[in-house]
Amino acid sequence: MADHHRTHQRIHPRRRKPPAAHLKPGADARLKRVFAGIGVPEKKPFQPDRFQVEAVAAIERADCLVTAPTGSGKTWIAEQAIRNVRSRGGKAWYASPLKALTNAKYEEFSRIFGPENLGILTGDRKENSEAPIIVGTTEILRNQLYDAMHQGEDLDTDLVILDEAHFLGDPERGVVWEEIMIYLPSRIPLLLLSATVGNARRIADWLASIRGKPCAVIEETSRPVPLFPMFLHPTGTLFPLLAGPYAKQTRPRLYPKVIKYLNARQSSGVRYSRGVPPMGEILCVLKKYRLLPAIFFLKSRADCDNAIKLCATTWQSDDGERQELRRLRIKELVTRSPHIAGHKQMHHL
Repeated sequence: MADHHRTHQRIHPRRRKPPAAHLKPGADARLKRVFAGIGVPEKKPFQPDRFQVEAVAAIERADCLVTAPTGSGKTWIAEQAIRNVRSRGGKAWYASPLKALTNAKYEEFSRIFGPENLGILTGDRKENSEAPIIVGTTEILRNQLYDAMHQGEDLDTDLVILDEAHFLGDPERGVVWEEIMIYLPSRIPLLLLSATVGNARRIADWLASIRGKPCAVIEETSRPVPLFPMFLHPTGTLFPLLAGPYAKQTRPRLYPKVIKYLNARQSSGVRYSRGVPPMGEILCVLKKYRLLPAIFFLKSRADCDNAIKLCATTWQSDDGERQELRRLRIKELVTRSPHIAGHKQMHHL
């Protein structure tokens, strides 16, 4: 048996895994028109849309729930509402569910209203907490309401803005939004912003019933920034994801070449790795077709860390001039946000 086994090993040597294939950038001909439309629109004098004007007027009278697609200008409504409150010497509280979004809004509002008028409150940052405009996470706002009620005081603000208001329906965190809406003194106007609330009227009716004041619903459905879903084939070729115009489809159908790939994968029985995809190579594909910057959604912090390493290996071979430009860019970022200077990903950045 032993001799036979050794012979068998010689005849059938251990097979090595084939080297991972590199993505070769390519695109379906149908995407030519989509790529041609990418770019910064021509600058024109700013003119607010009807729904923006209506929302700003509504929050002056009562509560207001705004639902509008991403990129349509909900932040402008918040900005104008804050400006109106500040013109009367009042204070404003802007709450968002994410630390990253909170930091971004803090930077944005600091440029608009001046850094001396802005404070930020998250689990990681507490700066200028007595400022007339506070940007923070929703949990911090809820905790401030708890403290005010416990001490028999009123919340020291004259306007509350809840961004990403659809988190009200989140099974785990929705209770935070719910408690804010229930405990917030009715004298303080509540502005809710969201792109994805499907039952806006019901929420507004519920708010009106618990707060004893009307809640206006401002809805906008037109999308100023068009969406076009695409599919990245494992070879590196981009295909349209759907057959026919995306916006007009009530029952979307997949693009034939995408269906062909899915059927082939299903029939082959091959199991694909669930690890991090080749991020650096994907960036090369996106860069060729001017699809950067891009946001990647990964399932864990560990995957995010590994993705950065994969990006670094792809972009290593770079000329000195570009590296110097990137070094200066990083220095600029650190100057604006000193807390990132010691970040563990600084080397990869």
